[in-house]
Amino acid sequence: MNRWPALALLAVTISSSALAQENLELGKMWTFERPPLAYLKDEYGFAPTAEWFDRLRLASIRFGRGCSSSFVSPKGLIMTNHHCVRDGITKVQGGNDWVKDGYYAKSLEDEVRVPDLTVQQFVGREDVTARMNEGIAPADDDATIAKKRAANQAAILERAQRDNPGLQPQVVTLFQGALFELYLYKVYDDIRLVFAPHLQTSHFGGDPDNFCYPRYCLDFAFMRAYADGKPVDTAAHYFRWCTGGVKEGELVFVTGNPGTTKRLLTHAQMEYLRDLWHPMQQELVDNRLRIRKDLVAKDPSLERTLRAEILSIENSQKAYRGYWDGLLDQSLMTQKIAAEKAFRARIDADPALKAKFGDVWDKLAQVAERRRGLEARQRFHTFGGHPVLALAVDVIRAGRAETAEARDAAAKRARDNAAAIGTIAELTRTEFLDHVARAKRWLPANDKWLAAVLDGRTPEQTADAFAGTELLDRQKLDDVLARIGKVWDGPMAVELVIAESIRPLVDAAVKEAQELQRIEETQGARIGQALFAAYGTSVSPDATLTLRFSDGVVKGYAYNGTIAPPMTSFHGLYARHTEFGGKHPFDVAPVWLERKDKIDLTKPMDLVSTNDIIGGNSGSPLVNANLEVVGLVFDGNIEMLPNRYVYRAETPRSVSVHVDGIMEALKKAYDAERLVKELLGQSK
Repeated sequence: MNRWPALALLAVTISSSALAQENLELGKMWTFERPPLAYLKDEYGFAPTAEWFDRLRLASIRFGRGCSSSFVSPKGLIMTNHHCVRDGITKVQGGNDWVKDGYYAKSLEDEVRVPDLTVQQFVGREDVTARMNEGIAPADDDATIAKKRAANQAAILERAQRDNPGLQPQVVTLFQGALFELYLYKVYDDIRLVFAPHLQTSHFGGDPDNFCYPRYCLDFAFMRAYADGKPVDTAAHYFRWCTGGVKEGELVFVTGNPGTTKRLLTHAQMEYLRDLWHPMQQELVDNRLRIRKDLVAKDPSLERTLRAEILSIENSQKAYRGYWDGLLDQSLMTQKIAAEKAFRARIDADPALKAKFGDVWDKLAQVAERRRGLEARQRFHTFGGHPVLALAVDVIRAGRAETAEARDAAAKRARDNAAAIGTIAELTRTEFLDHVARAKRWLPANDKWLAAVLDGRTPEQTADAFAGTELLDRQKLDDVLARIGKVWDGPMAVELVIAESIRPLVDAAVKEAQELQRIEETQGARIGQALFAAYGTSVSPDATLTLRFSDGVVKGYAYNGTIAPPMTSFHGLYARHTEFGGKHPFDVAPVWLERKDKIDLTKPMDLVSTNDIIGGNSGSPLVNANLEVVGLVFDGNIEMLPNRYVYRAETPRSVSVHVDGIMEALKKAYDAERLVKELLGQSK
C-alpha cells in the first residue's frame, strides 16, 4: 500500500492533458496520484517534488462528513470554517449560546470534545481498477456488472482492513467508474473545540452576501485532534502561518475534498437535469426554507433550535439556484455541445474506438429520456417525509412478507422506528402537506399515489389521521403486527390502508431508479474509458469528496459593470455596517464596535483566487508554493456555481479568509494570546 507514482513518469502527459482541458472543460481538481506536473511547469514555471506533494497531502484533512480542514501547528491544531463546526458546537454548548457568542479555550483543559466528529488523513492508496472489474464478462448485463463489482468491492475492503489495521479504507470511483482507487485514511475521533468567533463575525452579510464578493466574513474556527488524551503530534506535517499572506497574481493551491461535480455528464443528461430535476429540487428547497421561517415567525423560541438548519437550507437554496442557472445559460450549454461534439469526433475518427464506444452517448440519452418519465414518481411516490406513513409501510411489509426472516426484519424495523418517532411535530405535518401539494402539481390528476393518500379526504385530514395513530403505542403496535398477516376483521386504520396501496408504487419507483442507475454506472464508465482513449488519463476527474488539489492565482474579476478587488479590508466591513445602519445581517458583533480603534483597518479580510472548488471545499487551506497557509476557503462567488457542470475560468472565484484577517481578530477582538502564539510558532 502507500503507493505513489513516480512523478517523472507523469510529466509526459502534458499534451493530452492540456488538450483535454481546452476541449472538455473538466476543471482543475487534480488527484495526488496523477498530478499534472508538466502542466504546472508550463503554466507557472513550478516543479513540485514528491516530498512537496507528501507534505501538502498529509497536512490536509477531511473534516467530518462534508468539509475540509488542515493541520496548522505541530500540536494537532486544526483550522476549518465556523460553518463546518456549528452543528458540533450546538451539541456541547449546553445552556450557553457559543454558536452566536463564540468560544475560546484559554487552556488545553478548556478545549471541549465534540461528539460524533472525526477527521480523516489520506495516508495511502492503490489502483484497484483491475480488481473491481475482476470476473466481469463483455456479455454481462448492467445488473450483473453491478452485482459483481459490489462483491469485488466488499472483498477489497475486507482485505484492506485486514492488511492495514488501524486505517479506514474507502474505494473511490473516478471518471464515473473507469478507474477505481483504494484510499486509506488515518482517522482521529477525539476532536475538541478550541476557538469559534461570533456567528455574526463568521456570517456577516448573511444570506444576501452568501456566494457573493466583495465579502467581509471571518468564517474560521480552530479545533484540535487528540489521541490517548493528548494533542496529536503533527510536527512532521502541518502548514506554517504566512504573516502578510499573498499578493495579487501569486500562485496558490487549494487542498480539500470537493463534494460533487458532474462535468462528465452528456448533454442529454444535463438537459434532463435542467428541465425536470432542478425545477423540482428548487421548489423543495424553497418550500423547506419558507416552512421553517414561518414556524420561527410564529414561535420565536424555535429560532435557536432551527437556526443551523435554516442557515444550511439558505446555503443550499442559493447553490441549487446557481447550478440550475448554469444549465439555463445557453452559452454554457453551447459550450457543452461543442465539447461533446469534439469528443465524439475523436472517437468516431478511429474505427476501433467507434466500435467500442460510439453508441455510449445514445444509450445515455435513452436513460435520460426514461428519467424524465420517472422523476416525479421517484420524488413523490414515497412516504412524504412522514414517519408514521413510513412506519405503516413497514407494518404492511411485515404482514405481506413471503419468508419468516423478511417478516421478522420488517417487524423489528417497525418497532425501532416507532420507538424513535416520539411526538409528531408541527414541522413534520407541514412538510407532509407541502409534499402532497407539490405532488398534485407534478403528478397527473389520476395518479394512484394521490388517490390513495387523499381518497376523499383533504391533505389536512390525512395528516390528522397520522397524528392520531395508535402505532406509536408499543402494545397496540405488537397487536397490529400479530394480526396483519391474517384475515383482518373490522376497519383498518387510515395509515395502514394508505400504506397497503402505496407500497407497490414506492417499490416500483425505487426498482426503476435502481435499474437506471445501474445503466448509468455502466455507460458512464464507458464515457470515462473513451475519455482516456481520446485524451489520456492526466485529466481532472469529477469531485468525489476525496482529497484533491487545485492550482490558481490571486486575482480580481469584472462583475456587475465594475471590478472586484483581489482583497477586501476591515475598512469595508465597517463601511457596510454603517451603510445598512447596523441592521441585520449587516451588523458587526458588539465587540468589534467597542474595539474599532484597536483594529488596523488596512488589514485584508477576504480574498479571491482562480482555484477550482465546489461544495465540500469549505475549510480548505489556501497555501502558497512554499506550503505556507495564506488563507482559508469558505465560499465561492455566484459565478462559480455553474462550474458544477461545465468548468469556466474567467469569472468564477474561490473566496477565502485572509490569514491577516484571522490574526487581527484573534489578537485584537478576542484576546486569544495562546492561540496566536501557537499559530506563529512562539508557544513552548
